[in-house]
Amino acid sequence: MAVSERPFGPPSPCRGARQALRLRQLVAAVWVASWLAIAPVLLVLSQTAGRSLAAVPGGPGEVAAGDLPLLMVEAVRGALKPLAIALVSGLAAWWAWTVLWHAGVVRWQLGTGAAPIRLGALLRLGAGRWWRYARLSATALAALAVAAAAVLAPLGRCAVGALGAMAERCLLVLLGIGATATALLAIAVWLATLRGAWLLGLPGRRSAVLAWLAGLRETLRRPLPGLWAWLVWMVPALLVSAVAPLLGAAFVGLRGGLLLVMIGLLASLARAFCWVGLFCSFAPLTDLVGGAEGPLEAAAGSPQQEIMCAEEAWQEEDDEGDPPAR
Repeated sequence: MAVSERPFGPPSPCRGARQALRLRQLVAAVWVASWLAIAPVLLVLSQTAGRSLAAVPGGPGEVAAGDLPLLMVEAVRGALKPLAIALVSGLAAWWAWTVLWHAGVVRWQLGTGAAPIRLGALLRLGAGRWWRYARLSATALAALAVAAAAVLAPLGRCAVGALGAMAERCLLVLLGIGATATALLAIAVWLATLRGAWLLGLPGRRSAVLAWLAGLRETLRRPLPGLWAWLVWMVPALLVSAVAPLLGAAFVGLRGGLLLVMIGLLASLARAFCWVGLFCSFAPLTDLVGGAEGPLEAAAGSPQQEIMCAEEAWQEEDDEGDPPAR
Protein backbone atom coordinates (compact mmCIF):
# COMPACT_ATOMS: atom_id res chain seq x y z
CA MET A 1 0.00 0.00 0.00
CA ALA A 2 1.52 3.29 -1.08
CA VAL A 3 1.14 6.13 1.36
CA SER A 4 2.11 9.60 0.20
CA GLU A 5 4.28 11.78 2.38
CA ARG A 6 2.81 15.09 3.36
CA PRO A 7 4.83 17.93 4.81
CA PHE A 8 4.78 18.02 8.57
CA GLY A 9 5.18 21.78 8.74
CA PRO A 10 7.61 23.70 10.92
CA PRO A 11 8.53 22.34 14.37
CA SER A 12 6.42 23.65 17.22
CA PRO A 13 7.71 23.77 20.82
CA CYS A 14 4.15 24.29 22.03
CA ARG A 15 3.04 21.12 20.33
CA GLY A 16 6.03 19.33 21.79
CA ALA A 17 5.16 20.52 25.30
CA ARG A 18 1.58 19.31 24.95
CA GLN A 19 2.71 15.89 23.81
CA ALA A 20 5.32 15.65 26.57
CA LEU A 21 2.60 16.37 29.13
CA ARG A 22 0.53 13.55 27.66
CA LEU A 23 3.55 11.24 27.87
CA ARG A 24 4.26 11.78 31.57
CA GLN A 25 5.12 8.12 32.10
CA LEU A 26 7.70 8.31 29.32
CA VAL A 27 9.20 11.48 30.82
CA ALA A 28 9.58 9.67 34.15
CA ALA A 29 11.15 6.67 32.38
CA VAL A 30 13.62 8.91 30.55
CA TRP A 31 14.47 10.52 33.88
CA VAL A 32 15.13 7.18 35.57
CA ALA A 33 17.07 5.86 32.58
CA SER A 34 19.35 8.92 32.62
CA TRP A 35 20.44 8.10 36.15
CA LEU A 36 20.81 4.40 35.41
CA ALA A 37 23.04 5.25 32.44
CA ILE A 38 25.48 7.24 34.56
CA ALA A 39 25.26 4.92 37.57
CA PRO A 40 28.32 2.84 36.53
CA VAL A 41 30.44 5.99 36.19
CA LEU A 42 29.25 7.33 39.54
CA LEU A 43 29.98 3.98 41.18
CA VAL A 44 33.54 3.85 39.83
CA LEU A 45 34.18 7.47 40.83
CA SER A 46 32.78 6.97 44.33
CA GLN A 47 34.91 3.89 44.94
CA THR A 48 38.02 5.53 43.50
CA ALA A 49 37.55 8.75 45.43
CA GLY A 50 36.70 6.86 48.60
CA ARG A 51 39.91 4.84 48.48
CA SER A 52 42.00 7.94 47.75
CA LEU A 53 40.49 9.91 50.63
CA ALA A 54 40.79 6.96 53.00
CA ALA A 55 44.51 6.77 52.28
CA VAL A 56 45.07 10.35 53.44
CA PRO A 57 46.78 10.53 56.86
CA GLY A 58 44.29 11.83 59.38
CA GLY A 59 41.26 11.03 57.20
CA PRO A 60 39.35 12.96 54.54
CA GLY A 61 38.78 15.90 56.86
CA GLU A 62 42.50 16.69 56.83
CA VAL A 63 42.62 17.29 53.06
CA ALA A 64 43.19 20.94 52.21
CA ALA A 65 40.64 22.50 49.88
CA GLY A 66 43.30 23.28 47.30
CA ASP A 67 44.63 19.72 47.30
CA LEU A 68 41.27 18.03 46.76
CA PRO A 69 41.10 18.54 42.95
CA LEU A 70 44.66 17.24 42.54
CA LEU A 71 43.82 14.22 44.67
CA MET A 72 40.75 13.48 42.54
CA VAL A 73 42.73 13.79 39.29
CA GLU A 74 45.32 11.33 40.54
CA ALA A 75 42.59 8.95 41.67
CA VAL A 76 40.90 9.05 38.24
CA ARG A 77 44.21 8.51 36.47
CA GLY A 78 44.63 5.31 38.41
CA ALA A 79 41.21 4.00 37.34
CA LEU A 80 41.05 4.99 33.67
CA LYS A 81 40.24 1.50 32.39
CA PRO A 82 37.21 0.77 34.64
CA LEU A 83 36.06 4.34 34.19
CA ALA A 84 36.24 4.02 30.39
CA ILE A 85 34.33 0.71 30.52
CA ALA A 86 31.64 2.26 32.72
CA LEU A 87 31.36 5.29 30.47
CA VAL A 88 31.07 3.27 27.26
CA SER A 89 28.51 0.89 28.77
CA GLY A 90 26.44 3.78 30.05
CA LEU A 91 26.51 5.55 26.69
CA ALA A 92 25.55 2.34 24.88
CA ALA A 93 22.62 1.73 27.22
CA TRP A 94 21.44 5.34 26.86
CA TRP A 95 21.69 5.14 23.05
CA ALA A 96 19.69 1.90 22.90
CA TRP A 97 17.03 3.33 25.22
CA THR A 98 16.76 6.58 23.24
CA VAL A 99 16.33 4.68 19.98
CA LEU A 100 13.60 2.58 21.63
CA TRP A 101 11.47 5.42 22.90
CA HIS A 102 11.93 7.51 19.76
CA ALA A 103 10.62 4.62 17.67
CA GLY A 104 7.75 4.08 20.08
CA VAL A 105 6.65 7.73 20.10
CA VAL A 106 6.67 7.94 16.30
CA ARG A 107 4.72 4.72 15.93
CA TRP A 108 2.30 5.83 18.63
CA GLN A 109 1.46 9.14 16.97
CA LEU A 110 1.55 8.17 13.31
CA GLY A 111 0.28 4.63 13.63
CA THR A 112 -2.43 4.93 16.27
CA GLY A 113 -3.47 8.58 15.99
CA ALA A 114 -1.81 9.51 19.30
CA ALA A 115 -4.49 7.67 21.28
CA PRO A 116 -3.97 7.34 25.06
CA ILE A 117 -1.32 4.72 25.74
CA ARG A 118 0.62 3.27 28.65
CA LEU A 119 4.40 3.19 28.83
CA GLY A 120 4.62 -0.57 28.32
CA ALA A 121 2.54 -0.46 25.17
CA LEU A 122 4.57 2.47 23.86
CA LEU A 123 7.82 0.58 24.36
CA ARG A 124 6.39 -2.51 22.68
CA LEU A 125 5.60 -0.36 19.65
CA GLY A 126 9.16 0.93 19.69
CA ALA A 127 10.64 -2.56 20.01
CA GLY A 128 9.08 -3.51 16.69
CA ARG A 129 10.90 -0.66 14.95
CA TRP A 130 14.08 -0.55 17.05
CA TRP A 131 16.42 -1.83 14.37
CA ARG A 132 15.07 0.62 11.81
CA TYR A 133 15.72 3.58 14.12
CA ALA A 134 19.09 2.19 15.14
CA ARG A 135 20.06 2.38 11.46
CA LEU A 136 18.85 5.98 11.39
CA SER A 137 21.03 6.81 14.40
CA ALA A 138 24.01 5.06 12.83
CA THR A 139 23.46 7.04 9.63
CA ALA A 140 23.50 10.28 11.60
CA LEU A 141 26.70 9.35 13.43
CA ALA A 142 28.40 8.36 10.17
CA ALA A 143 27.31 11.61 8.51
CA LEU A 144 28.61 13.62 11.45
CA ALA A 145 31.95 11.82 11.38
CA VAL A 146 32.40 12.36 7.63
CA ALA A 147 31.38 16.02 7.76
CA ALA A 148 33.56 16.72 10.80
CA ALA A 149 36.55 15.05 9.16
CA ALA A 150 36.05 17.04 5.96
CA VAL A 151 35.95 20.33 7.89
CA LEU A 152 38.51 19.65 10.61
CA ALA A 153 41.19 17.92 8.54
CA PRO A 154 42.28 21.08 6.65
CA LEU A 155 41.92 23.14 9.82
CA GLY A 156 44.13 20.63 11.63
CA ARG A 157 46.83 20.92 9.01
CA CYS A 158 46.71 24.70 9.27
CA ALA A 159 46.86 24.50 13.06
CA VAL A 160 49.94 22.27 12.91
CA GLY A 161 51.60 24.80 10.61
CA ALA A 162 50.67 27.68 12.90
CA LEU A 163 52.01 25.78 15.92
CA GLY A 164 55.29 25.13 14.15
CA ALA A 165 55.58 28.81 13.22
CA MET A 166 54.75 29.82 16.84
CA ALA A 167 51.80 31.86 15.55
CA GLU A 168 49.69 31.74 18.72
CA ARG A 169 47.06 34.21 17.55
CA CYS A 170 46.50 32.27 14.32
CA LEU A 171 46.34 29.04 16.28
CA LEU A 172 43.64 30.41 18.59
CA VAL A 173 41.60 31.61 15.61
CA LEU A 174 41.81 28.19 13.97
CA LEU A 175 40.80 26.47 17.19
CA GLY A 176 37.80 28.79 17.49
CA ILE A 177 36.78 28.14 13.89
CA GLY A 178 37.10 24.40 14.41
CA ALA A 179 35.00 24.43 17.57
CA THR A 180 32.31 26.57 15.95
CA ALA A 181 32.19 24.44 12.81
CA THR A 182 31.94 21.25 14.86
CA ALA A 183 29.07 22.65 16.93
CA LEU A 184 27.16 23.80 13.83
CA LEU A 185 27.65 20.42 12.17
CA ALA A 186 26.42 18.61 15.26
CA ILE A 187 23.30 20.78 15.44
CA ALA A 188 22.56 20.32 11.72
CA VAL A 189 22.92 16.53 12.02
CA TRP A 190 20.75 16.51 15.14
CA LEU A 191 17.97 18.49 13.44
CA ALA A 192 18.15 16.30 10.34
CA THR A 193 17.86 13.21 12.54
CA LEU A 194 14.83 14.59 14.38
CA ARG A 195 13.07 15.31 11.09
CA GLY A 196 14.21 12.02 9.59
CA ALA A 197 12.84 10.06 12.55
CA TRP A 198 9.32 11.25 11.83
CA LEU A 199 9.71 10.71 8.09
CA LEU A 200 10.95 7.18 8.75
CA GLY A 201 7.75 6.56 10.70
CA LEU A 202 5.56 7.09 7.66
CA PRO A 203 3.97 3.85 6.44
CA GLY A 204 5.77 2.55 3.39
CA ARG A 205 9.14 4.15 4.18
CA ARG A 206 11.86 1.79 5.37
CA SER A 207 15.19 3.23 4.28
CA ALA A 208 16.87 4.97 7.21
CA VAL A 209 19.42 6.58 4.89
CA LEU A 210 16.78 8.09 2.60
CA ALA A 211 14.73 9.27 5.59
CA TRP A 212 17.78 10.99 7.08
CA LEU A 213 18.66 12.62 3.75
CA ALA A 214 15.08 13.87 3.44
CA GLY A 215 15.34 15.29 6.95
CA LEU A 216 18.62 16.98 6.05
CA ARG A 217 17.10 18.47 2.92
CA GLU A 218 14.19 19.89 4.91
CA THR A 219 16.56 21.21 7.58
CA LEU A 220 18.70 23.02 5.03
CA ARG A 221 15.64 24.33 3.22
CA ARG A 222 14.13 25.84 6.38
CA PRO A 223 16.83 25.98 9.05
CA LEU A 224 15.42 28.70 11.30
CA PRO A 225 12.22 26.97 12.54
CA GLY A 226 14.16 23.85 13.48
CA LEU A 227 16.94 25.84 15.13
CA TRP A 228 14.39 27.88 17.08
CA ALA A 229 12.66 24.74 18.42
CA TRP A 230 16.05 23.27 19.32
CA LEU A 231 17.06 26.40 21.23
CA VAL A 232 13.70 26.62 23.04
CA TRP A 233 14.32 23.19 24.56
CA MET A 234 18.11 23.07 24.80
CA VAL A 235 18.61 26.35 26.65
CA PRO A 236 16.31 25.36 29.56
CA ALA A 237 17.85 21.87 29.60
CA LEU A 238 21.35 23.32 29.95
CA LEU A 239 20.22 25.86 32.55
CA VAL A 240 18.56 23.31 34.82
CA SER A 241 21.61 21.05 34.45
CA ALA A 242 23.78 23.83 35.86
CA VAL A 243 21.56 24.62 38.85
CA ALA A 244 22.88 21.98 41.27
CA PRO A 245 26.61 22.44 40.45
CA LEU A 246 26.34 26.22 40.74
CA LEU A 247 24.50 26.03 44.07
CA GLY A 248 27.08 23.57 45.39
CA ALA A 249 29.91 25.86 44.32
CA ALA A 250 28.29 28.98 45.77
CA PHE A 251 27.04 27.57 49.08
CA VAL A 252 29.43 25.30 50.94
CA GLY A 253 26.75 24.24 53.40
CA LEU A 254 24.68 22.63 50.63
CA ARG A 255 27.45 20.33 49.41
CA GLY A 256 26.59 16.69 49.97
CA GLY A 257 23.30 17.60 51.64
CA LEU A 258 19.84 16.21 50.98
CA LEU A 259 18.55 19.54 49.68
CA LEU A 260 21.14 19.71 46.92
CA VAL A 261 20.43 16.09 45.99
CA MET A 262 16.71 16.84 45.69
CA ILE A 263 17.43 19.92 43.58
CA GLY A 264 19.59 17.79 41.29
CA LEU A 265 16.85 15.18 40.94
CA LEU A 266 14.21 17.79 40.10
CA ALA A 267 16.57 19.43 37.61
CA SER A 268 17.18 16.10 35.88
CA LEU A 269 13.41 15.50 35.72
CA ALA A 270 12.97 18.88 34.02
CA ARG A 271 15.76 17.94 31.62
CA ALA A 272 13.98 14.69 30.74
CA PHE A 273 10.83 16.68 29.98
CA CYS A 274 12.89 18.85 27.63
CA TRP A 275 14.24 15.79 25.76
CA VAL A 276 10.75 14.40 25.17
CA GLY A 277 9.36 17.84 24.29
CA LEU A 278 12.16 18.48 21.79
CA PHE A 279 11.52 15.23 19.95
CA CYS A 280 7.75 15.72 19.89
CA SER A 281 8.16 19.27 18.59
CA PHE A 282 9.07 17.83 15.19
CA ALA A 283 5.89 15.75 14.98
CA PRO A 284 3.11 16.47 12.42
CA LEU A 285 1.24 19.74 12.62
CA THR A 286 -1.93 18.26 14.09
CA ASP A 287 -2.86 15.08 15.87
CA LEU A 288 -4.55 12.55 13.64
CA VAL A 289 -7.35 12.32 16.20
CA GLY A 290 -9.52 15.28 16.97
CA GLY A 291 -7.20 17.86 15.39
CA ALA A 292 -8.26 20.80 13.28
CA GLU A 293 -7.85 20.12 9.56
CA GLY A 294 -5.58 22.34 7.57
CA PRO A 295 -5.47 22.57 3.76
CA LEU A 296 -3.15 19.58 3.47
CA GLU A 297 -5.27 17.41 5.73
CA ALA A 298 -8.48 18.46 4.00
CA ALA A 299 -7.03 17.55 0.63
CA ALA A 300 -5.87 14.17 1.85
CA GLY A 301 -9.22 13.26 3.47
CA SER A 302 -10.75 13.29 6.94
CA PRO A 303 -8.67 12.52 10.02
CA GLN A 304 -10.63 9.29 10.47
CA GLN A 305 -9.76 8.18 6.94
CA GLU A 306 -6.09 8.97 7.58
CA ILE A 307 -6.17 6.87 10.75
CA MET A 308 -7.64 3.93 8.89
CA CYS A 309 -5.09 4.23 6.08
CA ALA A 310 -2.22 4.54 8.52
CA GLU A 311 -3.36 1.59 10.62
CA GLU A 312 -3.84 -0.57 7.51
CA ALA A 313 -0.38 0.38 6.28
CA TRP A 314 1.21 -0.33 9.66
CA GLN A 315 -0.56 -3.73 9.75
CA GLU A 316 0.78 -4.59 6.30
CA GLU A 317 4.29 -3.63 7.41
CA ASP A 318 3.92 -5.72 10.56
CA ASP A 319 3.03 -8.73 8.41
CA GLU A 320 5.97 -8.16 6.07
CA GLY A 321 8.60 -7.32 8.70
CA ASP A 322 11.69 -5.20 8.31
CA PRO A 323 14.01 -5.86 5.41
CA PRO A 324 17.71 -6.57 5.97
CA ALA A 325 19.78 -3.59 7.15
CA ARG A 326 21.06 -1.30 4.45
